[in-house]
Amino acid sequence: MARSTNARKPAGTAAQADEPMLPIEAPRRQRNRIGKKSIAGRFDPAVARAFAILAVKEDSTIEAMLTEAVLDLLQKYNQPIEK
Repeated sequence: MARSTNARKPAGTAAQADEPMLPIEAPRRQRNRIGKKSIAGRFDPAVARAFAILAVKEDSTIEAMLTEAVLDLLQKYNQPIEK
């Protein structure tokens, strides 16, 4: 549920009551998710740990590494990405 900057304002005229609620700016973490879709899977803990170590060694993030892997897999199977 979106937050509003108009919350708990005293009741005023009818014109003020009809004003739209203004959302508070989303935190940076959520702004990075706008327009994106989550893809998830369950992996053996050893695989997850090895993947996290690889991301650290490569000075990257797990999400960036997963993006690279998924794009490589799509290219391998000649699957075009349509927007």
